[in-house]
Amino acid sequence: MIFAGITAISVQAQTYFAGGSIGANYDNGKYSYGSSSTNRPSTFSLDFSPMLGIYVDEKIGVGVMLNLGMNIWNDRREEPTKDKKYEWGAGTFMRYTMLTRGDFSILIQGGAGIFGNFSKSTSGTTTNDGPKYFGFDISVMPLLSYSLTSNVSIEARSNLAKFGFTRQTEKRGTGDSLVKETESSFGFGLDCDDFFRSPYQLGLIFKF
Repeated sequence: MIFAGITAISVQAQTYFAGGSIGANYDNGKYSYGSSSTNRPSTFSLDFSPMLGIYVDEKIGVGVMLNLGMNIWNDRREEPTKDKKYEWGAGTFMRYTMLTRGDFSILIQGGAGIFGNFSKSTSGTTTNDGPKYFGFDISVMPLLSYSLTSNVSIEARSNLAKFGFTRQTEKRGTGDSLVKETESSFGFGLDCDDFFRSPYQLGLIFKF
């Protein structure tokens, strides 16, 4: 239904836009004491989060977001241990441009999506499944945009102002030993006390 709706309105759309992130990180090292040394645990992570949308008019845009991630922790000391975690997510969003002054704009973006992850842990020759998570969230937040050119903009977002609801379920074990735990969270407000510590995100948006 989501893709059918976007396809239907794309006939009248003037502008498409795309953004997102991709990144990888590897961390490793050694610990030395006197003449002996040992390898420290290594960590490798990979994240891919594309975004694609359509501006149906000058102020309103709709789109979809995806997220794929992987994290591997590897300890090669005495008994080799490896933990693998895989994450995924998908959602839709709508954004509205509230105010434009020159190259600066203030937008409100609301979205809804689902997410989940699963993990595996290996110790020696034994591999066990870790906890599995599945959930959904709904959120609304402001965005600040600055146009570098007619086709490229910088967008900034923060947790200073937010409104959202998240519900997630964790499953551990199988069969008679299955444990299921559900958690819900709801939050809103303006966090002015945490202005300099609140996490900020910057990204590029390409219009075509």
